[in-house]
Amino acid sequence: MGEHRDDLPLVLLIHGFPEYWWAWRNQIQTIADAGYEVAAIDQRGIAGSDKTPNSSDALTLAQDISAIARSLGASRIVVVGHGRGGQLAWAAPALAPGMVEGVLTFSAPHARAIQRPGTHLTLRTWRHVLTTFVPPLARRGLTDPVSLEHLLAEWSAPGNDGASSQAQIYAAAMRLPEAAGISLDQLRWSYTAVQRPTGRRYFELTRNAIEVPVWSVRGQLDPLLPERAWRQDHTFTTGNFRQITVANSGHFIPEEVPEESSQIILEFLHHVAHQA
Repeated sequence: MGEHRDDLPLVLLIHGFPEYWWAWRNQIQTIADAGYEVAAIDQRGIAGSDKTPNSSDALTLAQDISAIARSLGASRIVVVGHGRGGQLAWAAPALAPGMVEGVLTFSAPHARAIQRPGTHLTLRTWRHVLTTFVPPLARRGLTDPVSLEHLLAEWSAPGNDGASSQAQIYAAAMRLPEAAGISLDQLRWSYTAVQRPTGRRYFELTRNAIEVPVWSVRGQLDPLLPERAWRQDHTFTTGNFRQITVANSGHFIPEEVPEESSQIILEFLHHVAHQA
């Protein structure tokens, strides 16, 4: 492991649905070897984290990012998020101004772009949205390894088992008390945020453009989020913004193309360090 440098920010890795910190298993060592302190967290309610009531809203979950960082003794962070974790990462600079020095997202257009009406999401995405509103069916899909393996494979690039090969592990985490239900509650909140007081508050707090560097990464073969889902992302930033498309990858980029994902993270960290 490389020697830790005190002048570098803490790197927080935030998983997406339907996973937990294990999704970053291929990147943690690489980031640490580059001299950074790195923490891959479980979002509140997922896997082994606390199952607190009324904590499915993105405002609470995004506030957790800075709270976790402070609990680890950090005053400067770079947030790297995948999927729903990436949407939380988009919100982090507004909720912790002066603390967040950069945002890197995988498979996560800005939440405001996702909420707008239109055809920016695929039919497969909307089919999954409807499934989450049938909790017994959706819970079975997350806790049964065979069903979850099918879902992970369906959302990946054809023939890529980087995520689906871990179905047993992810299903076991979902079978922990309340984990599957909370995970689905968080997704339903995302789909209905604009109708909720907490959602309106969330969007109000995050309406200002982000001034720190933001890089947004999409999988070229992502079956859930087509390229058009990212068309508005540049309008939410005033700092350095870069859109990256990764070939031969679906929705689970860090697991499907782990080496390329690690390299993108290191390039981004280098960029942020030289922006400071």
